[in-house]
Amino acid sequence: MRSLLAAVLVVALAAPPARALDGRRLRVVGGRLVDARRREITLRGVNARVAGIFDVTFADGRLPLEPIPPFDAGDAAKMQALGFNLLRLPINWSALEPMPGRYNRDYLERIAAVVRLCAARGILVLIDFHQDAFSKEIGEDGAPRWVLDRLLGPGTYPYLGGPLTDLAARRLAPATLAAFRAFFANRDGIQDAFAAAAAVVARRFARSPAVLGYETFNEPLAGSADALFAFNVRVARAIRRADRRHLVAFEPDVIRNLLNQAPIPAHRFPVRRVLYAPHIYTDVFDGHTFASGNPAELGPSMEHAAAEAAGWGAALLVGEYGIDPHAANADAWITAELDLQDRLRANSAFWLWAEISQGRWGLFDGLSSAPGGERVDRTTALARAYAPAVPGRVLEHAFDAATNRLRLGYRARGTAPVELFVPARRYPRGFVLRCNGRTLRAPRDPVRGVVRFHCGRGPGERLVELEPQG
Repeated sequence: MRSLLAAVLVVALAAPPARALDGRRLRVVGGRLVDARRREITLRGVNARVAGIFDVTFADGRLPLEPIPPFDAGDAAKMQALGFNLLRLPINWSALEPMPGRYNRDYLERIAAVVRLCAARGILVLIDFHQDAFSKEIGEDGAPRWVLDRLLGPGTYPYLGGPLTDLAARRLAPATLAAFRAFFANRDGIQDAFAAAAAVVARRFARSPAVLGYETFNEPLAGSADALFAFNVRVARAIRRADRRHLVAFEPDVIRNLLNQAPIPAHRFPVRRVLYAPHIYTDVFDGHTFASGNPAELGPSMEHAAAEAAGWGAALLVGEYGIDPHAANADAWITAELDLQDRLRANSAFWLWAEISQGRWGLFDGLSSAPGGERVDRTTALARAYAPAVPGRVLEHAFDAATNRLRLGYRARGTAPVELFVPARRYPRGFVLRCNGRTLRAPRDPVRGVVRFHCGRGPGERLVELEPQG
């Protein structure tokens, strides 16, 4: 009888093969991401600056600003093994539109190549219109030279090149600040040119299921909430005209990185299916440190971010979060931030995958392909159990990093299975899985690290518990 019951249980728990997420069919319901099967989706990912896409080279004899690592199938496989299902991919206007109205089709194909590599591993890509210090001509990356000429006038700004050793100074240089002011004042209608370039990208990827969406502008320094709102709406509407399906992400003013809060809007964002994408660098760039290791220090910033997203009627995506790997309590900072993301139902992308310049903040000490280069403590802090897909609305999602126990409470809806990412490195002897107190048997996909199972039938609340075996 016991053998028969076990066989029945295995059949009852059997789940069909996993389907990759389709970025075109995700929507925002009650501040959460929901897919076409009515599952609540959680995205955990990473940022990657990719050679040939992150534009830091020159064709006029100036030295490159910095070396940027490549991205290949091995990178996508490693991301999947860590449980990442999202890549935030910074792209640059300077490479997309090097001359006014002339869009670089080869550049779009290089972006598409990364999207294809990610698609093969079930990873969605958020295409991020990125900038740092406004333009590679005067900073690190961003707008092309002809934009600076339109905003500031030819010959009125420094003609900089590499190596990049003074990014902090470039961010606050007079030419950089003047360019931001002119851009967000929409001098000479420059935002229309930017929106047109964004629409070119959206049109190229409108049919791609592996694209999550498009982010309007990285770390904007607008100086005015009204000016930033007008810009984000202009670009979001241009994207939506070119692509009706994918999500649009937008950020608050970069000053939030220092203040740990932005104004809570009084009205919803006027474009539907949006992600609010602040960066969280609490105790990193705000004049404080995480020396105490007190997780409560990060709470107010994340709680305010959740309130900001709710005000916009958007799902929350922490577009960047990270800390110097050499900082004291760096791994504890990551754990505290992920705990908050779990509790507040935030999606996220860690900064950064691999870095071979500047502060070398990556998950690897240099290239991701270098033997022995993985920062194992750092990747283990990120590779923790979580639920990428839940058939209903999540009520509780709490992971204890010290004991590797996960509690997932949800109100069931639909017939799709639960999906849990269960990293082998945290469960070397296996795991115990329970549904409402009853032990379940479900296999772990050895490639994706995902366990798929049904927890009961019909509506009602469910409690899933995961813990290490033995």
